Formats: sequence, C-alpha cells, structure tokens
Amino acid sequence: MIKAIIDNLKGLYSLLVGLSITGRFFVSPQKTTHYPRQVDDPECLKSYRGPLELVPADDTGQSKCISCQMCVRACPGHCLTVTKGDKGKAPKVYLYDFTLCCLCAACVESCPTGAIRFSHKVYLVAPSREALHLDLLADLLARAPNPPQPKAEAEAEGEGNQVLAAPVTGEAPA
Repeated sequence: MIKAIIDNLKGLYSLLVGLSITGRFFVSPQKTTHYPRQVDDPECLKSYRGPLELVPADDTGQSKCISCQMCVRACPGHCLTVTKGDKGKAPKVYLYDFTLCCLCAACVESCPTGAIRFSHKVYLVAPSREALHLDLLADLLARAPNPPQPKAEAEAEGEGNQVLAAPVTGEAPA
C-alpha cells in the first residue's frame, strides 16, 4: 500500500515537471519564421547546408575542380557526375542530383582542392524533381562577375556589333 502511494507521488512529480517545461515554452516568444512575411537574416544562415556549389578559382567563372573523381567516389548517395574535359584538368560536365543528396559532406571533405562547398540557398523551390538535377558548371558561370566570352562574341564586340548572350539556366541537360 505504501509502495503504491510512493509510485503515485513519483508519477505526479514527473507530470508536474513535464507541465512546467511545457508551460515555459508556451509563454516564451515564438521562434518560427513566417516565410512570406519574414525572411531569416544572412548572419543566421552561415551554418546552413544547402545544395552543393562549385568554388570559383577566379573572377572568370573557372572552377578549382581538377576532375579527380574523389567526390564521386566518396558520395554514398551517388548524386554527383563528373566528366573530365578535353583540355587540362577542368571538368567538362559537373552534374549534381539534389534529390539523391543526403547532405552528409563526404564529398566536400574528400575534395583535395576545396572545389565544392555547401551553398546557403535556403529558399530553393522547384516545380518538379527534374528541376533539382543541377548543372554546377552552368551555375558557377552564372555567378561569375566576369564570365568568359566565346570567340564569336568577342570578335563581334571588337567590330562594334552588340551581341546579346542567352541566359544560362540552372537545369541539367535532359
């Protein structure tokens, strides 16, 4: 009988502790960001792991990647595809399937040149899964402040003709 009373008092104490924790969080200010009306400041997002991006080597949009395939071998989700280019060590194709990525950082840690990193793209939205198959070389070129120009465009600009470049999309070729 005394054991049953003691067990009931222990259960009541446990219930009161749980209710006090719930009560404290109930009256504390809300920490939720209401997205359309509010956005997080960039200072809070420094540690956020978004989709991968290539690190530029310079202002022309060239990558630090040497096509060593270490990131492809280290990735447990098999979400990276790297194809060596014809000239030098620069990759010709660098595709990333964000739908398969588990954001484990194995590829980032295995890269000997530090050519890939996590982006801070918090508000990434896609209409379909195929839109999350990203071409990281095209994305790097779009982010470059001084992108290289093809020969035909450079010659046309030298003659005084104005040539408009087509916008680069972030989608991988189908």
